[in-house]
Amino acid sequence: MNITPSLGATRDIALFLGGSGLWFIGVGIHSIFLPWVLLSVLRVSPFQFGIAQMCLMLPVLLLVIYGGYLADRQPLRRWLARIYLCAGLLALVFAAGGAQGWLSYPMVLMYSLLFGALSAFCAPAREAWLNLLGQHQLQKWVTLNIGIEFGIQIVGYALGGRAPELGIGWMFVLLALLFVTASLSVSRISTSTPTKPRSAVLGETRAAWRYSTHHPVVFPVLLINGLIGVFFLGSYFVVMPLHVSQLAGGDASLLATANTVFMIGLIASVVTLVVTGGLRHKPRALLASCLLAALLLAALPFVFNRGLLLSLLFGWGFLGGVALSMGQTLIQEHAPPRNRAQVLALLMLFFMGGNPLGSLLLGTLLEYLDATIVSLGSALAMTAALLLISYTHRFWSLHHAPLNTCA
Repeated sequence: MNITPSLGATRDIALFLGGSGLWFIGVGIHSIFLPWVLLSVLRVSPFQFGIAQMCLMLPVLLLVIYGGYLADRQPLRRWLARIYLCAGLLALVFAAGGAQGWLSYPMVLMYSLLFGALSAFCAPAREAWLNLLGQHQLQKWVTLNIGIEFGIQIVGYALGGRAPELGIGWMFVLLALLFVTASLSVSRISTSTPTKPRSAVLGETRAAWRYSTHHPVVFPVLLINGLIGVFFLGSYFVVMPLHVSQLAGGDASLLATANTVFMIGLIASVVTLVVTGGLRHKPRALLASCLLAALLLAALPFVFNRGLLLSLLFGWGFLGGVALSMGQTLIQEHAPPRNRAQVLALLMLFFMGGNPLGSLLLGTLLEYLDATIVSLGSALAMTAALLLISYTHRFWSLHHAPLNTCA
């Protein structure tokens, strides 16, 4: 039975989503602004650029599990507000550096590492708090949060594109304003969690891992998200741009359009799921969306018509939104209260860790094989793995009572 949330609960979730949206506008700005600083202002080499991009993601992979451990033991309102505030203060420090003209390549590396570390602490805390705030309509709020996390970055892309006009100092000021406002937003939420006593981090991490790998829902969802990271994200960042570049007029403008259309497809899936009230059989929806996405991936290198290719990418984004929503909702529903943030951090680790692995694997294969073979091979490998998971874990017909939802 659905329980209508109170006015206070609705206000809390609105403040939470507002803070999350402001954070991800900043993330979108980073994806445009920092490459511009590195390539157009500092004029670093391709190797130095790759190192800088790695510095933004590496702390997340290394620290996200520890970030989950801390989030399980901190009052989440105070913890997340402080993380957002630290990000704002960090941007202010670099705004001063940009205004004084002493921003250098090592300083950009330092900023990337520090912001990456804050992201590692922020992500599990944000997801664990969403579980508490949105527990009466968990699928709806998880889906909306995914739409905000991905869709609102388009605003960040547009703002990041103004960097040549605004300059480095003012861009960091803009980032600081976004993050400080996010901190103020979440600090006004009335619901938090109590401080919990510290315990051995390795013991708690082992407990979270043991729970996740033995749970009939959590473990297959983790595996599927790892596969999404390897084959779908890897293809999105490697195979798709290469294919677009080979089309007539396949310049940066077409690639930007392709990325935007993909994101619009994802947002469309979020709107559809929210308006229709979500999907009842989430494991089946997760598998079906991934299998259909694998079919579109197999077709990708054979599509040379621009309109048809953009339609395919829209469908791929739509299916991706369904898969992400179902996977995150299932983990949210089944994560144990004691180690909830760490189990959610494992989901992020599987998903994000699969991305560089897939990019490396597919990029290497493309050195020796035609893109059609690599794309077909990725789709077939994904399909075979999904069918194996479905068979061994009986995932297609799985029914398991959720722990963390009142809906």
